[in-house]
Amino acid sequence: MFEYASSRRARLFAAAEKLGYKYYVASERRFLWHMAIDGGLVILSKLPIVHMETITYQRGMGPDWLAQKGVLYAKVDVGGGSHTHVFTTHTQASYGEVVVTQPDVKRRLAQLYEFHGFMEQVLPKYRAKGEPVILTGDFNVDSRNHQLSDPEHVSYEREVEDGITTSEEGMAMMAVLSGHGIDPKVLGPDNRDTFKSKVVFDLHDTLKERLGYHPVTFGNTVVDEHGVVHARETILTTTQDNKVMHSIDYVLWYNPDVDQHSKGIVASMEDVGVVPNFTPGMPFTQISDHYGVSADIRFAPKEKE
Repeated sequence: MFEYASSRRARLFAAAEKLGYKYYVASERRFLWHMAIDGGLVILSKLPIVHMETITYQRGMGPDWLAQKGVLYAKVDVGGGSHTHVFTTHTQASYGEVVVTQPDVKRRLAQLYEFHGFMEQVLPKYRAKGEPVILTGDFNVDSRNHQLSDPEHVSYEREVEDGITTSEEGMAMMAVLSGHGIDPKVLGPDNRDTFKSKVVFDLHDTLKERLGYHPVTFGNTVVDEHGVVHARETILTTTQDNKVMHSIDYVLWYNPDVDQHSKGIVASMEDVGVVPNFTPGMPFTQISDHYGVSADIRFAPKEKE
């Protein structure tokens, strides 16, 4: 939620506190003399946030030059001597059709490389073994391949059946964030950047792993009884992004030493999903142009062998 020239973030915090979310961290405020708006990142919690840090990415391209996007980190005390480590981000956007060789894609992957570097700095200092790490937010990387699985019988893209394979950029995102890096030619014959890191994180795309496909979180569609495809949301979504069926919001999970917590606490991902947040009876159909993503994490004593 961007705060620049608005009181909406303060109103959000006040409303959230009434619901029990007493703790929060947010992107640093920006003013006119900064020649930029804030990054729009917020983490709300009912549990104490005991440490926070943030970074600002290199400036974006096009309209994104105005927003100081980056990563926000919070260490949350979940009790019992354990913590959850939450990172949220908002990266360089693309507008309209996306080709992996275009400049804004490279800028986005460069920002995700910065994200990985931030994790390299933060996690060794603040994470104990067995404590889960969650990466979430608007990554602006569309992991759907948009190839029809049965074009002879179905002429339009379906969420489940046509969302199983992963796009080139989706694979590149996971490779850069994990630290493995990419083949530089993915971004074009003249590219030399691999975005490879020294430290590798075993990250899991929980939505894809649990659902078996990349769910639509932006630019969804509805199909009427005549087989005509319509945009699901047109008030908050720009015309060029109507019906794009992108999967650009994520819940990534990292906890390779899950059974090694010093207090014997085991953290497990119990459920994960997409939350559309529709608003029947309102002049707009949903609270954001994006769907929300959600996850339930369980902390429990380690079972005795």
